[in-house]
Order: sequence, then structure tokens, then C-alpha cells
Amino acid sequence: MTKVSFILPAWKTLFLHSAIESILRQTYRDIELVVVDDCSPQDIKSIVDSFGDPRISYRRNEVNIGGRNLVEQWNHCIKYAAGEFIVLASDDDTYSPDYCETCIRLAEKYPDVDIIRSAVEQIDSKGEHLWDDCILKEYTSRDEFIRSWFDNKAFTCIGNFMFRRKALEEIGGFISFPCAFGSDIATPFALARNGVANTQKMLFQFRQTDIHLSSDASKFPEKLEAISQLTEWFMNPDNNLPVSRDFLHRRCLFDYFNLVIRHLPMRKIRYLKYCRLASAPEKAMMLLRWIKTRITK
Repeated sequence: MTKVSFILPAWKTLFLHSAIESILRQTYRDIELVVVDDCSPQDIKSIVDSFGDPRISYRRNEVNIGGRNLVEQWNHCIKYAAGEFIVLASDDDTYSPDYCETCIRLAEKYPDVDIIRSAVEQIDSKGEHLWDDCILKEYTSRDEFIRSWFDNKAFTCIGNFMFRRKALEEIGGFISFPCAFGSDIATPFALARNGVANTQKMLFQFRQTDIHLSSDASKFPEKLEAISQLTEWFMNPDNNLPVSRDFLHRRCLFDYFNLVIRHLPMRKIRYLKYCRLASAPEKAMMLLRWIKTRITK
């Protein structure tokens, strides 16, 4: 059988038991789970030990790597993987029991692909359903996959992908942007050169909580810089992506405003200066839009 390594960088304990349980109940049996405690102040080890499952191994970092660079922690963790395929799990998301079996079946059906994607169900902190992702064709080319993301049809979060380990190592691991914003977009696109195999069911549950990194309002400058770096990555001619520079610039401005600027309190509107790919007139236009959103509230 083809071995699959679930690598779980752990910091929080609130949903950790559910996350581990969902991996261990996979119908596909040839798996390992490596939990990497990122020098957490919470008791990660006791939760891991409570399962008493030989498929789990526990590692603890001597220092908190993810606190200074989350993607560095991801790349550190995957060094422990022994499987041909890697799933980078998290300490609050979960997997349906047939996630791994379905993905391996797709990998066997499409042996040239380096990435298998599960459709995503988003849940809240209580595990209640919020919304479902779109279902993509069972096989999509790289260009189709990228267009589906730009059309807001494909939700991306690093945990819903199964990566071929060798291919991930060949690109130098997960692509790093500040606070990992956009890393879960660029990395799958970089690995999609031979297309993407997609599940036809929602087999991954992404938990939306107020302690999730994507909800962290203290990271506004980092998020703006990550938007700039992701745009530059898209524009790099070496990546040969099916989108024009004009479209990418407009998308960058859209993301600056809708993901960050519109949410800024007045005392932080100075963060407009971090929109470094925007011209002075474009920044002025965003400021006017920000003022308008305040007036119409």
C-alpha cells in the first residue's frame, strides 16, 4: 500500500482531540500521524498519549518556530514524514473517514498528478455546518484549477490537499509569505503542473473560529505585504500562469481593500502605506472608499 503521512503542527488544544480522532478513524489504514508540538504552553502531549495508538508519534520543538514564521514550521514538520504522500493537518480541522481512501484512489487513477484536493465543508466552533465548497471536475488542468480559484469556485486551505512528498520537496517545500497568508494558494498552484485530482464530496471540514490565524486582526500589515508578495508571485513570468498582469493588479487592489483596508479602525488607516503595489491615486481611492463605508454604516 501507499503510505500517507499526516503531519500536524500543534499549538492549541481546544479542538486537538477531534482533529487527531478524525485522522485515526480513516478507513485507509496505511497512515502515520506525526504531531509536532510547537513549544506550546498547553499540554499537547497528554492529548496525544491518550490515544495509545502506535500510528502516532510525538515531537516537541525546543522553541516556538511558528511564532516567528509559520511556513518555516510547516517545512520543519514535513521532515518527519515517511510517506509517499503528505497531508498537512491542523489542530482544529477534521477529515471524513473516507478522505484518505478517496484521495489515494484518485492518485492511483491519475498517477501523474502531484496534488489531490478535497472539496471543503466549513464548520463553526460547535461543528455546525456553515457552507459547502464547489465541486470541481474529478480532474482539472492547472489552468482550470487556477481559474476556478480566481472565480471564487475553489476554496483553498492547506489542510484539504494531499501532496506528493517528492514533488513538494522539489519546489523547496511550502512557499512562504508573511504569516502564511497566501502560502496555501501559491503552493498548490506550483504543484499543479500535471493537473489536480479532485474529490466529488466534501471530505475536509475547515473550522472557522475567532482564534484562527485568518481571523487575526493584529496582522494587518503582514496580510497587506503577503497580498503584495502573492501578486508578485503570480506575475513572475517563470510561473507562466493563465492570467494577465492587468487582471492581477486589479485583483491585488481588490484584495488590499476587501481583505484589509475596509476593516481598519481610524487609528490604523495609516496602514494604507503598506499597499506597496498601489499607486498614490489608487491609495487615495481606497481611502475615499474607506470613508464611504464609515458614513454608510
